[in-house]
Amino acid sequence: MSLRLRILLFLFLFGLLPLMLAVIINLPLVLERVELFYRHAFLQNLRADFSDLDQHLASRDASVRLLAKLPEPGALVGDDNELDKKEIDVARARYTDWINRILGEERDITEILFLDEQGVERFWLERDSKGSWSPTTRRLRGVSPEHAALLLSGRLNNVVLSPLRIDVDANDPARVFTLQLISPIAAGVPGEKPIGLVAITLDIAGLVRRDNKTLWVHDDGRFLHLPGLPTREGNAFEDYPGLKDMFTSNRIVLWEQDNNRVIWIPMFRTVDGDKLWVGRPVDDAPLQSFRSEIVFRVLLIVFGLVFMLFIAARWITRRAERIGRDLTEGVRKTLESDQPVMFEWSGSPELRQLAGDLTRLSQTHASQTRNLRAHARELEATNRYKSEFLANVSHELRTPLNSILLLSKLLANKRDELKGESQEQADVIHKAANDLKALIDNILDLSRIEAGRLETHTESVAVDELLEDLRLLLEPQFAAKSLALDVQIEAGAPGCIETDVDKVRQILKNFLANAVKFTDRGSVILKAAAASPPYAIELSVVDSGIGIDPGKQEAIFEAFQQADGSTSRRYGGTGLGLTISRQLAELLGGEIRLHSTPGSGSTFSLMLPAECGHAAALPARVVDTRPVESHPEGEAAPQPSELRGLHVLLMVPDVRLQLQLSGVLRDWQMVLHLADDFDEAMETLEELEVVDFLMIDVRPPNENACATIKAVRDRLGDSTAIIGLVSGDGESAVHSCPTDIVNDVLAVPCDARALSDVMHRQSAK
Repeated sequence: MSLRLRILLFLFLFGLLPLMLAVIINLPLVLERVELFYRHAFLQNLRADFSDLDQHLASRDASVRLLAKLPEPGALVGDDNELDKKEIDVARARYTDWINRILGEERDITEILFLDEQGVERFWLERDSKGSWSPTTRRLRGVSPEHAALLLSGRLNNVVLSPLRIDVDANDPARVFTLQLISPIAAGVPGEKPIGLVAITLDIAGLVRRDNKTLWVHDDGRFLHLPGLPTREGNAFEDYPGLKDMFTSNRIVLWEQDNNRVIWIPMFRTVDGDKLWVGRPVDDAPLQSFRSEIVFRVLLIVFGLVFMLFIAARWITRRAERIGRDLTEGVRKTLESDQPVMFEWSGSPELRQLAGDLTRLSQTHASQTRNLRAHARELEATNRYKSEFLANVSHELRTPLNSILLLSKLLANKRDELKGESQEQADVIHKAANDLKALIDNILDLSRIEAGRLETHTESVAVDELLEDLRLLLEPQFAAKSLALDVQIEAGAPGCIETDVDKVRQILKNFLANAVKFTDRGSVILKAAAASPPYAIELSVVDSGIGIDPGKQEAIFEAFQQADGSTSRRYGGTGLGLTISRQLAELLGGEIRLHSTPGSGSTFSLMLPAECGHAAALPARVVDTRPVESHPEGEAAPQPSELRGLHVLLMVPDVRLQLQLSGVLRDWQMVLHLADDFDEAMETLEELEVVDFLMIDVRPPNENACATIKAVRDRLGDSTAIIGLVSGDGESAVHSCPTDIVNDVLAVPCDARALSDVMHRQSAK
């Protein structure tokens, strides 16, 4: 997948996902709120159907309050023993006439009842057949004791609405479906208890008769049956499954099934303690149409935004791709040449400033590259002069030095002829000459290692014999300081390894020389033990000397460096031994490890593979750091003029190996392309028309190297020469990767001659 497509998909999904999440989260909520709003609106419409009842009750509330404010209520609710019977009759007649005048047109009021302060009924009024009010001795609808006690106690001064009474057996239709309003009669003195109660009975059967769509249902599911009205048979709980459980909530509920909806309201509480429910079918066709319209419009808006998002992402991707291409090409040109690159981008001030900064950076890099190349040529010439000087002067230095050593030794042995101070001076000359010879040898060894002229000679080495030889060789030095030198070979340690015995001996001798130098008392142990992969053996020197501070442990491996200045003054030495030892260990495919505590001694360990240079998955420091272009002395430098201009793709994840090979290939003026992995290699191949060479690392742990090579071979065809980079002689890679997909192998680290031979061999085919 190309970078442009990746950016486009990222920007598109980055903008699309929040949009889709917003729609997914909010659209159901909007639809739910719309449906809830519709239900509330329908409920308001249902309540509007009963608004007449509310207004009617409000007006009757005022009527009952008016009746409670009689000028002389004692005549109606007082004790008969306290007033003259004739006066009571006159007062009641006058009140009856007054009520006929003010309540003559209120046909829904069917009864008026007065109670005294004890809750005893004192006076009854009812309408006759002509609609006039007249006293009666017939017992009318009474007031519940609970309401009477509450109002007469003075704790409640408002009008109370009694529960609904349903009396289907009543002779008068006006008394079948009734409510009662009760008001206290004030005593006339603020703060005192009421002197009685007045109650009026209202006929509300008109609500049931008005709309045949409204359903009236009792708590037990029975439909309401009133005389003179059409009745519905059956039970509401059977007609509307699940309604019984809904009624237990005692609040407004919505019953739904098969696109049928009915809203139910607990409208009245009856005198029996039950609820009378009112139901009204809900027509949700407008709601469904509205929902569909909302979904359609939302989807239309989403598709429009997605299209705009795609256009914006595509524009941003093209601009980012152009800037990225300019940046990539500019960086590549800057790195591969010493010519500056101009970045010219338009747009925001930040982008223009970045272009200017990159241009200045490219110019600075180009100038520094030219300076570095000139400096590198100077250093290369200097290094060549140094190597030539050291090679030429070694004989001139060693010849007189050997003479000094021989003559000083002869003088020191003539103890009979030299006495006193002369004998001591001869010993000092011999010792100083030995030190000078060791310094010259170290400098020459370090020079040969840096120049890549130090070769390894691998042979089978018996570990026990090697350690015993070292003990016998250096035991006199330890005995001179009264130090014990012990050899230990742990169980499991390899008995034999393939390596360069001379270089191993030189490393261990440096370890032992440091141990005897920096140890004044105690002992030194020369030990061999098994090592963890990728190494096979650990050769260690453990001393009980002065130890090394943790902050100085890395510095002592640098050339001419010691732990501190006082060390060289007290113990002597040039600081080259450990530097050479580390270089030799890396040349053998191993490494040196140090563990030391100041005052408690040090442990120097040489980690080696079973075969020289064949450690599996070696650490970075094991990679040969010699310049690839170096070649043995006397060997002609390769002449790769016919390779100039050929394209080579170097697929190597090891940075050091990349640097070593790419430097030589660029010097040969080949067109070099780098890739760290398979994906990057395939992207590079898509941009190239031809690749002449593919150099790929097949060393462990590259387990899928052959499969990768085959995939690249299928992409490139037979015109490209594939060279596998292996460790050692490369036989294992040849066996594991057939020759039909690998044209040749190259063992690394290698010199320029080996690399040139492989390239020439394949280019000639």
